[in-house]
Amino acid sequence: MYTGFSIPWLTGAALAVMPLGLLLAALPRVQATRHSALIARHRVRWAALFALGAALLADGAFFLGARADLSLARLPLPGLDFDLPLSIAVNGLTLALATLVAFVIVMIAQYSVQYLDGDPQQARFGRLLGFTAGFFLLVVIAGNLGLFTLGIIATGFSLHKLLKFYGDRPKAIMAAHKKSIFSRTADLCLLGATVLVGQGAGSLQFDALREVTQRAGGLPTSLQMAAWLIVAAVILKSALFPFQGWLIQVMEAPTPVSALMHAGVVYSGAIVALRTSPLLVQVPDALLFLAAAGLLTVVIASLVMTTQTAVKTMLAWSTVAQLGFMSLELGLGLFPLALLHLVGHSLYKAHAFLSSGSVTDQLRQVPPGGKKIPALGTWMLAVTMGVIISGGGAWLLGNNPLIDRVWLALVVIVAMALSQLLVKGFSFDAWADRLTALAIAVAMGGIYLLLHSLFVWAFVGDVAAPLADAGAGQGLFVYFIAGGFLFLSWLQGPGRVLLPQRVQLALFTHLYNGLYVDYWVEQFSHRFWAEKVGVELPRKNLALESMQSIASNREVLENSGGVR
Repeated sequence: MYTGFSIPWLTGAALAVMPLGLLLAALPRVQATRHSALIARHRVRWAALFALGAALLADGAFFLGARADLSLARLPLPGLDFDLPLSIAVNGLTLALATLVAFVIVMIAQYSVQYLDGDPQQARFGRLLGFTAGFFLLVVIAGNLGLFTLGIIATGFSLHKLLKFYGDRPKAIMAAHKKSIFSRTADLCLLGATVLVGQGAGSLQFDALREVTQRAGGLPTSLQMAAWLIVAAVILKSALFPFQGWLIQVMEAPTPVSALMHAGVVYSGAIVALRTSPLLVQVPDALLFLAAAGLLTVVIASLVMTTQTAVKTMLAWSTVAQLGFMSLELGLGLFPLALLHLVGHSLYKAHAFLSSGSVTDQLRQVPPGGKKIPALGTWMLAVTMGVIISGGGAWLLGNNPLIDRVWLALVVIVAMALSQLLVKGFSFDAWADRLTALAIAVAMGGIYLLLHSLFVWAFVGDVAAPLADAGAGQGLFVYFIAGGFLFLSWLQGPGRVLLPQRVQLALFTHLYNGLYVDYWVEQFSHRFWAEKVGVELPRKNLALESMQSIASNREVLENSGGVR
């Protein structure tokens, strides 16, 4: 297997030093001085560049044939029949995630230099950033569920300190506390799943879990329970509705922290689902539950996003929507597509947050024609053309959506996205602009489906293939998906003006407040941390505040767009 390459463990070694460099850079204690800040930020920035270089070295070594998993040691676990390997998974999935995360960390570290320049606590920020990034890289390269769980717990604690970086901001403190409730619950789910996987499979290694699930016969009860606990952890870690409030409120933290959260750490749920996909596909009811949670999140978060007036809050709700979309893909067994979604959205979200200060200038340059609400006929034409483009692309790639129900859902989802481009293009007066929009839609649909097929080929063996027949429940759910995305597209298009004005205002009011679910979470949080935060539970007329926002931001209501 390694003919022509004499160091088969080189890829694993390069991956191992990635988190090690950042953790070592963050170890020295710092002081609130200018000199300490310069040293700390210089050290963390170079450690991030070192991690990216190590990732590129690992990519090259893997391409040349160094594909042996690396196991550094085995730690005994008293009272259990299995041990904890300090192992690194060497495969395409690990390399893709490690390279992506290292690149994002470099961008955030570089941006933080100027963003926090002059802040007396910049040195402390650099140290916390190094710890958080290092622990998260450990999560990305972990070769077993136990090491993954330990890494994500350590990431959560260091990220908690970053979210509370500005201790004089009560909202930031409360958001960090609310996150800790869901994160610790998800960590307990992962710990429980780790013990159950060790007992049921005899090993915590992801490759050993794959081998056990491929054996003939049904899964033992312990592994079925582990699958449900993993799905629960994915829902909590991904901030799916109704657990999304903390992800919205972390906007009170420094922008680099928001970028790190929304472009990296929040995908830990999706990563563990990808790692354990061979197990999850053997428990289709658990995957179907994850898909249902994702669909609900997509619909609600996409609508709430269109009502927000603050740029970073809108970006936060768009992250929630995209996490729901990703969970929907995972629930349908479209694991390569979920990985593609993760890579693309992580890069986009990092750029969006790090350039959020210039978004208002960009919005002023939107041509007036692109702001028109489409007529019902225009919307129907755009949807029909979107279905033709996506369905034709699927057929050209050898997939028949009329036979494969999962591909039917994928075709409808892509069609709804393309219809948004077509609707905006059809609203322009010049035919040249309309034809350009049509060409862009065709190109985007083709590229998206082609990339999906490429990821299926590139990561075959790294993630599980969906079961050929997941049962009637999934078939019925596919139609709910199609109807949900069609309704969402209609409501964001002509439905906004076809609904009575009173219904529009009431809908806007409730959506503007996120359907109030986070209010109850905040009440629960204040029972534990009200004295520490030093603020009283807000008692305000949310509906009145929303109506006032409608009156002062009418143009935002009329010109809001689709899912980002």
